[in-house]
Amino acid sequence: MMRILQIVHGPEQGGVRTLADMVGKGLADRGYEIETAYLFGASQPTPLAKLRGARCVASRILFGAYDGLLAYQASASILVGLAGWLARCRYRIVHQTALPAAVGAPQRWLDRLVGTLGLYTANVANSASTQAAFAHYPARYRRAMVLIEHGVDAPKPARTRAATLAAFGIPDDRRVALNVGRLTQQKNQGVLIEALAALPSVRLVVAGEGPLRRCYESEAERRGVADRFHLLGEVSRHEIADLLVACDVFVFPSVWETFGIAAVEAVLAGTPIVAADIAVLREVLAVRGATAVFVAPDNPERWARALASSVPAARTEDEADMQATEGHYSVARMIDAYESLLERQGAGTGRIQASTPRSE
Repeated sequence: MMRILQIVHGPEQGGVRTLADMVGKGLADRGYEIETAYLFGASQPTPLAKLRGARCVASRILFGAYDGLLAYQASASILVGLAGWLARCRYRIVHQTALPAAVGAPQRWLDRLVGTLGLYTANVANSASTQAAFAHYPARYRRAMVLIEHGVDAPKPARTRAATLAAFGIPDDRRVALNVGRLTQQKNQGVLIEALAALPSVRLVVAGEGPLRRCYESEAERRGVADRFHLLGEVSRHEIADLLVACDVFVFPSVWETFGIAAVEAVLAGTPIVAADIAVLREVLAVRGATAVFVAPDNPERWARALASSVPAARTEDEADMQATEGHYSVARMIDAYESLLERQGAGTGRIQASTPRSE
């Protein structure tokens, strides 16, 4: 029986949690027994809570007799490399879900050390741009790196635009610009609030929660756009599908990404996109059927001009384009790559016939 433990930092929604859920479900559907553990129970844990969480998960690794470990963030990766090696766990697969410069120095250097010591059996990058960010790392670290692009489920809306906007209390009297992401410096929603002041015919809707909520609310008040700025908090995947159909344009101003799941979901919904001009978004949005305009992430005037223009006005509805895009980013294709990775490492013989993932 092949038992695999997934480890993520916390249960909050976001791109990492979406990836872990998809990989876990995909492998479970193919006969692997998947469990999920969270290092931290809170979104902003105290140092003591981090130590307790790490100790608890390390103990689970050491005594759980797992065949494989999957880690999705820097702290989890380090733990998997060290505790997994001590437990003689043969398959220690980690993911680079942040660029090196975006990771705190202690974690960055520990990850580099653990990887260079060869304690990761596979080190997954989800885009060529992310893989390239590690070009200056030691050759032994990079030897374990593999490229597995994200799979993304095509959104399946259940409501019309009118019903969706009514459900969230958003008046249907202007163009709707939608952003999906945590309220953080990385996701950079502040530039959209600045641009909104020059766009009286636009409403900005943000689906996400995070530490900058109060800051953004205050900034919207200060700029006189609070009545057109709608913070929805955490929103379910089903509701995001509805919002992607209800909006006129999807806006994605992140200062860095390793992939950009939310932007690809917008492509799969046929929604026009205005995105930050960063290498990884140029890469993942360069697919047939994508309608994207790229803007410097730190320039609110250009964001305002892009949103005011008629360029991102047409929704993609060509069936051949949509099928090509869905095929490129199919979840089945991603799970094939993970299964192939496990089989290359000798894990393919450990499958069981049926299993349901267990989360804690």
